[in-house]
Formats: sequence, C-alpha cells, structure tokens
Amino acid sequence: MWGGRKAKKQAERDERELLSELKSERMAERRRLRRKHMTSAVLASLMVAILGLLAYMGARGVVIEAQKNPTDPGAEYQLQAEVMDETGSEQISRRTLDYIGLLEQDLAELGIKMTRATLPVNTSRELYVDTDASTTYFKVSLDRSTGVTAEDISRMLKYLQDRGLTPGYVDVRVEGKAYYQ
Repeated sequence: MWGGRKAKKQAERDERELLSELKSERMAERRRLRRKHMTSAVLASLMVAILGLLAYMGARGVVIEAQKNPTDPGAEYQLQAEVMDETGSEQISRRTLDYIGLLEQDLAELGIKMTRATLPVNTSRELYVDTDASTTYFKVSLDRSTGVTAEDISRMLKYLQDRGLTPGYVDVRVEGKAYYQ
C-alpha cells in the first residue's frame, strides 16, 4: 500500500514535470515565433526605409543632373534679343530673363530668330515676342514650356505665311490653340 501510494505520488510528480516541460517548450516555441515575427517586421520596415531612401536619392540625382544641364533656367545664357520693360520698373526677375533666354534658344533651334521680348504693362505672366520672320508679335505665357511655345510660334508663322496673312498679333498662350487679330 505504501509502495502503491509512493508510486502514485511519483507518477503524479512525473506527470506534473512532464506537463511543466511541455508548457515550457510551448512557451519557448511561442517566444521563438514572436521573435521571428518581430524580426520579419523589423526587416520589412528596414527594407521599405532603404527603398525609400534609394528612391529619394535617385530623384535627387535627377534634379541635380537637371540643374547641371546647360539649357536649364539656372544656366547663364547671353540674350541676343532686345528685352523691353513697358512697366518702367527696370527690374526684370531672373526667372523671366531665364524664360526669355530658353525661348530664344528653342526658337533658334527651329530656325526662327527672336528680335525682341516685351514685358507688357498690367500683366505679370505674359510676354510679347517679336521675330525676324514676321511683323506680327506673339503673346506668350510664362507658365507654359518654352519648347511648346516655340513650336506653336513656328506653326503659326507657317500657317500665316501659307495664307498670306499679317495680323497685328497672335495669341499662343493656350496650348494647341492660337488666336490672331
């Protein structure tokens, strides 16, 4: 009887130890899985941060490279055309001068020489452009690309010459449209 009780108690102890070991193993497995998930989350966050940094550096490199481009508005260019300021302020912004220079370059690439650029009174985003190809002047917007504006001027000059028209001015401030008077 004593031996049976002792054996029973020993069996209970062995069972508790076994359960305790299983519990410890399950807890260790849970900790290992939690650590694995946490490591995966940290690695994913780190990869996203690295990819973001690479994208930022790539975009920054494009901007820096664009700033080195000689046709960039920041590049020094000697204007050949006369620049007139009808407002009388005699203070033309660097941005406006750069725009005029780029427009002059784009027109020259199309075989058109810009003779004069006029800053009209009571406008801030407009410019009147005279060319040697016609007595007509062109109203252009400083908000549009110089390349597109130059192409519009070139097309309108051809259109006017083909029809023998000599209007007072041609308005090319709206892309894809031109008005003349």
